[in-house]
Amino acid sequence: MMHIFSMKSKTKQMSISDIPDAPVLYLPLLQHIGQAAKPIVEVGEYVLKYQLIAEETRNLSANIHAPVSGTIKAIELHPLADGTLVETIVLQNDFRNEEITRPAIEVDNLTSDEILAIIKGAGIVGEGGAQFPTFVKYNLLGKKIDTFIVNGTECEPYLTADYALMRDKTEELFRGILLINKVLQAREIVLSIEKQNKELLDIFSPFLSQSEYKNIRVAILPNQYPQGGELQLIKSVTGKELARGVLPKDEGLMVSNVGTIHAVYNALVESKPLTERIITVSGEQSKKSGNYQVKIGTPISHVLEYQNLTNTLDDKQLVLGGPMMGKNVVETSAPIIKGSSGVLFFKKKEIKRNNCISCGYCVDVCPMKLMPLVFAENYRTGKIASLEKYSLNSCIECAACEYICPSDVPLMESIKEGKIKLNALLTHAN
Repeated sequence: MMHIFSMKSKTKQMSISDIPDAPVLYLPLLQHIGQAAKPIVEVGEYVLKYQLIAEETRNLSANIHAPVSGTIKAIELHPLADGTLVETIVLQNDFRNEEITRPAIEVDNLTSDEILAIIKGAGIVGEGGAQFPTFVKYNLLGKKIDTFIVNGTECEPYLTADYALMRDKTEELFRGILLINKVLQAREIVLSIEKQNKELLDIFSPFLSQSEYKNIRVAILPNQYPQGGELQLIKSVTGKELARGVLPKDEGLMVSNVGTIHAVYNALVESKPLTERIITVSGEQSKKSGNYQVKIGTPISHVLEYQNLTNTLDDKQLVLGGPMMGKNVVETSAPIIKGSSGVLFFKKKEIKRNNCISCGYCVDVCPMKLMPLVFAENYRTGKIASLEKYSLNSCIECAACEYICPSDVPLMESIKEGKIKLNALLTHAN
């Protein structure tokens, strides 16, 4: 792991506020790992806020709900931030916010199975970026969890959405932790934060002193990147180094992002499905930086309009997520999805790419102990099959290698495109 510039001061002290709702929302049927959801509405149909509009299809899928009331304008292919076309429900907002009737839930009387069913019904996926369906992750299948790690380690530069959530919605977060632990039954709960955010201890203290939260402790970790990665966090908190391919719950561990936990709280206590999330808007070109609650499906162009910026990429670079692991935006009509943690605005820069000088810096900083320079060379020379031998699919795409590279070798391009070509090759071979 390594130290990188934080750049969080621009938004860290800003409370959570709202961006006005967009007139049209784009709801991709695939905003989670696994299978696309199946639409259960038709074009022209009127829907209410929180209404189920697409159903999960298999275990690795997730429900999708209407963030606002309005009319289904289309069900069509629409781009994600990186230009990938995905079948999408287009919802015309009527700005009435007419809701479905939400049932009152007796939270304290819920069984583990009932909690999992509500999480599944709410369409909750990991908000830390992985977008793994949460009800699948929490389904232990007889396994015992010893340590439940609550991931508040927001290691990406610029992003402060998780920090704002922990500060502004502390009671909801702590209650959500306890509700999830009714399923996990973990002996120990560890809430991890970085040293640069240690002032949160003063906010957590009144809760930690209460008997119901006696099993929760706070771990203050170094300001290192990618400290928030699941395997890296597990090692930092427990000292355990999991082998590649081993699931944390197989080793008695569970890691969950604070945003995911807050979504579970909303589902169980407020009867709200996952239709909005907190994001950070920042970057050197940002005019209204802050931490904002936004509707899932809000197009990036709407955020640009709110920023009083032109809807063009000619003079700026946009990133959906953090600057390290986020996606460069190639289409501004692309929406905020469940795993989007931020929208960052930068000046457009032309980077001169040079040849690899075999310095080995990329190998030194790789948290997965891989060899990014070998990925780049094999991809460049078309030796795609060789990428499997060097465990390309174990790469977590943290971009530490490209950040440290003195020659600006396009390592992430070789990794991301290499994965696509390698997996196509492996699929064809099978």
